[in-house]
Amino acid sequence: MTGWSSKEDKDFLHKTLDRSDAVVVGRNTYEVAKAPLSRRNCIVFTHNVTGAVEIGAGPAYLNPVEVSIRDYCTSHGYKKIAVLGGTKTFTYFLQAGLADEIFLTIEPLVFGAGLPLFDGVVKGGGARGLGFNLVSLKKLNKYGTVLLHYKKHSGD
Repeated sequence: MTGWSSKEDKDFLHKTLDRSDAVVVGRNTYEVAKAPLSRRNCIVFTHNVTGAVEIGAGPAYLNPVEVSIRDYCTSHGYKKIAVLGGTKTFTYFLQAGLADEIFLTIEPLVFGAGLPLFDGVVKGGGARGLGFNLVSLKKLNKYGTVLLHYKKHSGD
């Protein structure tokens, strides 16, 4: 997938994906990681299709403006969904209230520029954030890679 993620982070990601019924990605993310995603039930968010388009054993292409991801996953028996991004896909799931957990890995690397995790202002943000609590913080390796695990809380 990428050369800037540690082995430990990749191991965690693969174990998480192995426990998932399906993986949701944006079109650009899919193009970057097409080969490793090809063996999984993959749903690609794109505005380039009308509705949902399934092509043989390949990924399903879904226009999230026209098709409810919740209904699509329910109709296919998908219960545990992993969202890999990118920015617009993460933002969609947060704004729709569909994210139950967030795993965020911090690698001890410095980039000159990059993409934001979320697109613009996420509805429901503010001083308290989006209603997630830190569940665990785990150091993954001797270099300082850290895995943060957040869960949506049910209220105060």
